[in-house]
Amino acid sequence: MGSQQVRLVGHRRPIVAIVGRPNAGKSTLFNRLVGSRRAITDDQPGVTRDRLYAEVEWTGRQFTLVDTGGLVPRTRDQLERAVLAQAEQAIAEADLVLLLCDLAAGVTEADLQVAEMLRRSGRAGLVVVNKVDQPEQGEDLAEFYSLGLGEPRPISAATGRRSGDLLDALVQALGLTPAAPVGEEETIAITLAGRPNAGKSTMINRFADCQVSLVDSEPGTTRDATSIRLQWEGRHFRLTDTAGLRHRARVEGQVEYYSGLRASRAIAEAEVVLLLLDAVEGVTVQDARILGQAIEAGRGLIVVANKWDQLEERGADQREYAREVQDRFPFLVHYPILFSSGLTGKGVWACLREAVRIWQTRRERVSTARLNKFMTGVVAASPPAGSPHLRLYYITQQGVAPPTFVAFVNHPRQVSEAYKRFVENHLRREFGFGGTPVRLLFRRNRRGADN
Repeated sequence: MGSQQVRLVGHRRPIVAIVGRPNAGKSTLFNRLVGSRRAITDDQPGVTRDRLYAEVEWTGRQFTLVDTGGLVPRTRDQLERAVLAQAEQAIAEADLVLLLCDLAAGVTEADLQVAEMLRRSGRAGLVVVNKVDQPEQGEDLAEFYSLGLGEPRPISAATGRRSGDLLDALVQALGLTPAAPVGEEETIAITLAGRPNAGKSTMINRFADCQVSLVDSEPGTTRDATSIRLQWEGRHFRLTDTAGLRHRARVEGQVEYYSGLRASRAIAEAEVVLLLLDAVEGVTVQDARILGQAIEAGRGLIVVANKWDQLEERGADQREYAREVQDRFPFLVHYPILFSSGLTGKGVWACLREAVRIWQTRRERVSTARLNKFMTGVVAASPPAGSPHLRLYYITQQGVAPPTFVAFVNHPRQVSEAYKRFVENHLRREFGFGGTPVRLLFRRNRRGADN
């Protein structure tokens, strides 16, 4: 049940890593080659910290592109050293490395040090000179030959100028041939969400059994939404680590604003959201907002009280803790509350197993015959108070992920919110659906609308 059974997947395609000093435009180039704004870009250096992966296809050739943080060799700053380690790991796993330089800055000491790092690694490399916005600027590339990595290739990542030429050179250097269509494995998308410093990056590193996201005691270390693919117990997963979501009033600057947008998008694209609480601090109003965001988006949800090892040492009881959380937020009675420590690994695999159960539950269908038998019994036992003329005709399941049901009645406006919750609770009690939102709609049956 431990990490020995985990296998990182998704790297069957060649890997191309973009490296270089801070603010050379690596994330802008990454977004340009990927074809969407996946990485956060800003004039402030050091925005990218973790490795960011995306799949790229060019003229039928496919490869995995990796964005890395700005390299500051020989630095003593702890965070810069961690970013350097992330980039070094990206270089070690890459089939080809793009050393991105800045035309305006020329060849810097950092560029020379990175080039030397590449030569020592034995990896194939291309020198790419960014911010060559005009054709006549291509005459200023001579000094970049001094990096000893061959012909420098000009590009403007911001405008896309000569990006096609770079992609041509890239697939040629990799020796790629057009890929044959292959069937995609069914993948369960899981997003780790929560407030800053709740332990999300430690948790995803535990799942991966290596350092994918930077971990630091300073809240807000993670900026981008970082994803990994892994295989565990015969299933394929895509796990996404997100930036900590703060209250809007506390968001500082453009970078943190876009980090929040990336995290919100990752929640909306997930099948199951793991909301990590700092168990020591307990549930906050911001945690409740994130919970509401996941439920509103129709995502499966698991509440994970992380750092439980710290409370366990004090003799805390899990059942009592869960009861207190549900007393404060009664809607969580429908969602599992698990306990883990990303630091020690205790309980993390139970989160993955529960995510699989919820993923399956979200796809379950109930026959119309079973639903109508159930609904007839519920209405007969507890007819809607104050609506004597309300008549239910039938109920059917309209969709899955999340489970969605439509009940046809003569007067939908007479169905109170309290009665909708009452029927939903009975639906859950009868058919399960723990861990996922349930959509219950009441619509007008025209044939019996006047009855």
